[in-house]
Amino acid sequence: MSLTGNKFDPNTDIPDLSGKVYVVTGGSAGIGYGIVAHLLQHNPAKIYLLSAKEQHAIDAQTSLADWGDAKKVEWRQCNLESLKQTDEVARTLAKELTQLDGLICNAGLGVGVYNETEDGLDSHMQVNHFAQAHLALTLLPVLQKTTDSRLVFQSSDLHRAAPSSTKFESVEEINKDIGAMLLYNRTKLAQVLFARELVKRIQADQFGSVTADKGQPWINATHPGGVNTEQQDQAVEAYGTLGKIGVKAVQPFMKDPVKEGCRPALFAATSPVIVEEKIQGAYIVPDRKVTDVSKQGMDEHLQTNLWKLTQEVLETKVGKLDYAM
Repeated sequence: MSLTGNKFDPNTDIPDLSGKVYVVTGGSAGIGYGIVAHLLQHNPAKIYLLSAKEQHAIDAQTSLADWGDAKKVEWRQCNLESLKQTDEVARTLAKELTQLDGLICNAGLGVGVYNETEDGLDSHMQVNHFAQAHLALTLLPVLQKTTDSRLVFQSSDLHRAAPSSTKFESVEEINKDIGAMLLYNRTKLAQVLFARELVKRIQADQFGSVTADKGQPWINATHPGGVNTEQQDQAVEAYGTLGKIGVKAVQPFMKDPVKEGCRPALFAATSPVIVEEKIQGAYIVPDRKVTDVSKQGMDEHLQTNLWKLTQEVLETKVGKLDYAM
């Protein structure tokens, strides 16, 4: 395989995953369910499915039996709108795991109305970025000691339409209702920026020394394409009749989350091509194509601002962190 082609069939192109361990956020529905199902299909040792709603997880585990041994999938309740619960889950997993072959940060709020979490933060930024950044940084030491491990952030091409006024300079900036679409777009930009900044800091030995096979997970952001998921319901809530009309118009052209929407993330999380072609800090679009991000996505000043803001938020809301930012 090489990146001269753009097809990745998770049924046949994912290698045998025997002995491997994965953590997937938002894994009980939509694209996340597709990711978990196809991982399970290829015989991993364990998958930790992180999601907020127990009934969704029960339903998912029942249907996952069609894909493999569902006993290998363990649900952990993790409501990303609670940094306290996210922190508890992250620290527990960091203590339990001796290896982690892949962390796929897939969970996310879609185009929806402005809300603030129990932590007093815009729910879009907390769920899509802050909480999952904390999870990733807490589990980073386990990823670092696992050879050729993967860290995947589920972004979107809508990062290209983030507001030009975005600075990532303060919580006050983040906690402004800029409209349902722009709230979402800004978080997708944040995921691209964070992935790139994390790679840069790891390579600068901020998180310990890096060798040829240890210390540096393969970290990439992905775009799933237009996918038919529950996120469209959030758009209807935000835009009412106009949202309903818009969703109805585009749904026939949207991909199935299990058959197609999960492909870029699975390519980033499992394909040996990532290692062979040293795909690091990249942006991967359907199915397996590396492409440039937006001008904002390449802005190193924005990367630094976001990193500092993330540190401020996590130190303020979580308290003493198990890692140094």
